[in-house]
Amino acid sequence: MLADRDPPQGESCVRPAASRLSGVPVLKKCRPHLSVRRCRIVRDTGRRSLVRGGLWASVLGVTADAVTQPDSSLADDLPASYLSLLAGLRQGTPVDTDRTALVEAAAEVWCRPGFDAFLSRPRLGFEPFDYQLQAAQTVLRRMRGRAILADEVGLGKTIEAGLVLSELRIRGLADRSLVLAPAGLTRQWQEELERKFALPTMIVQGGGGRPVPDRGYQPVVIASLAAARREPQASALTAGRWDVVIMDEAHRLRNARSASGKLARALSARYLLLLTATPVENRLQDLYELVSLVAPGLLGTLTQFRSEHGSGDPGAPRNVARLRTRTREVMVRHRRSEVSLMLPQRLAETVLVVPTEAEETLYADIGARIRREAQGATQSRKLTLRSLARQAGSSSAAAAPTLAKMGWQDLASRACSITAFSKLTALAALLRRYSPEKVLVFTAFRQTQQALARELSAQDMPFAIYHGSLSRGDKERAIAAFRDEVPVLLSTESAGEGRNLQFCHVLVNVDLPWNPMQIEQRLGRLHRVGQDSDVLLTNLVARGTIEERILHVLEAKINLFELVVGELDMILGRVNDDYDFETSVFDAYVAAHDDEEFGQRLTEIGAGLARARTDYLRDRANADQLIGTQS
Repeated sequence: MLADRDPPQGESCVRPAASRLSGVPVLKKCRPHLSVRRCRIVRDTGRRSLVRGGLWASVLGVTADAVTQPDSSLADDLPASYLSLLAGLRQGTPVDTDRTALVEAAAEVWCRPGFDAFLSRPRLGFEPFDYQLQAAQTVLRRMRGRAILADEVGLGKTIEAGLVLSELRIRGLADRSLVLAPAGLTRQWQEELERKFALPTMIVQGGGGRPVPDRGYQPVVIASLAAARREPQASALTAGRWDVVIMDEAHRLRNARSASGKLARALSARYLLLLTATPVENRLQDLYELVSLVAPGLLGTLTQFRSEHGSGDPGAPRNVARLRTRTREVMVRHRRSEVSLMLPQRLAETVLVVPTEAEETLYADIGARIRREAQGATQSRKLTLRSLARQAGSSSAAAAPTLAKMGWQDLASRACSITAFSKLTALAALLRRYSPEKVLVFTAFRQTQQALARELSAQDMPFAIYHGSLSRGDKERAIAAFRDEVPVLLSTESAGEGRNLQFCHVLVNVDLPWNPMQIEQRLGRLHRVGQDSDVLLTNLVARGTIEERILHVLEAKINLFELVVGELDMILGRVNDDYDFETSVFDAYVAAHDDEEFGQRLTEIGAGLARARTDYLRDRANADQLIGTQS
């Protein structure tokens, strides 16, 4: 289209200037000339128009025809310098495509919006906190996309990393993106990126599985550290260059000689984000190793670092002020007290349920047979036995099918004959106590859920049911019914993933997961940002069961229900990088000759958790001292 107008006030135009490098034109800003309004400007919206001599005319919106065939009626009004320029262009040499491509690339970079504006913000499925937006801007603008996000646990390092990733991808700077996280957090990462940032993802598993994409715009690849450091995934992930790599729980990468440390150092990426609430743990050198991953040389050589700051006790470094100044060049850290992000309290109680005589003797006999069967059993058989032990702690209805499949018909018949469940009576009493509050009731097993449904129906208590086998529509209807109509939702673990139920603040665990992270995930559906009331949690635990002993260890040794969201994983990770609490408990159970010895073994496990909690609190204090906080 044609336009005769002055450029808007303050609008810049672009003119070529002589380059000092190989005579390549360089685009420079200049003040708009009033005579521009007298030129016929032809807007080229379909393609970039090139002018003979290498000038990228589309920057001004002028096509080649408009330059090479100027309107003669305007010639008298143009300065002589303009006429000579046009004459030179008409008689110029043919276009040098290499020079033109370079000028185009320069102009494209020049026109790209800066990181002071979040282009991806309209696509977000939530509203970030101000400090999270500021952290992402700091990483993008000042740290050039290579940083350590070291906020205290529970402040949303995942959100900050997601903001950075989303912004890079929408600008075409992060087509190939990789997230490495502990195995227990890969699904959480997938949920966060897809639901909150509208980013496509794929989880790659060890031992083959889906191939890692190697070109073009691809979904965000998510892999567990444990799977990524083993072949064939290790070779697949390190074969090419990534645009951006995000490493969660990055304190596990501090040892350059460990498998995780070697993987981190073998990956190649333009942008790198390390997430950890405790970037320094046992040694001051831990901090050096992480900083050197994102900014090699910032802290000098290891010898220089040790000479200036020491390498031993992180609680007594030298030249702390200088160390803080340098680490702040690549590190962002917020504390809970600074951002005023306070969640409501978590108030937990344990109701010790006395089993009926039939339930108690059946549980004891199942346990004795599991111990005998586990001696010399294969790994797959042990997994079945562990599942059976958990089912027996939930209800005899949950254990009956597995007992039958294992050929233990005598125990299966006894389990089927039990129709009065002590936990059902206890739950009904709890629901009457909490009425009219909404109550989320969790169980890990469908058979227990069905027994609960029959009991509530018999007592005319309205409820909705939610489990993984429901269609998507039925799941939505169940959640809607719970929110708007019925006071109770009977749910399996599937509601512990991807569902935010802050309109409810009362939770009952009919059975207790042996994995404490699953307990945390159940609580996380209610106890999260957006919850306005204190969260009330009741654990129904049968007397004399493994669950009773587990709960005692978790409450007595690490104050499980008083921890801030996210702290549990920090503590478990300090026992061992691949620590599996559930496996440790079952191994202790089958290795013990009787319950007394099992209790002693659990005490040892609890002592290890207590030491890990002490180490975590110490490391958190050291991080505050060495790094300070975001100014």
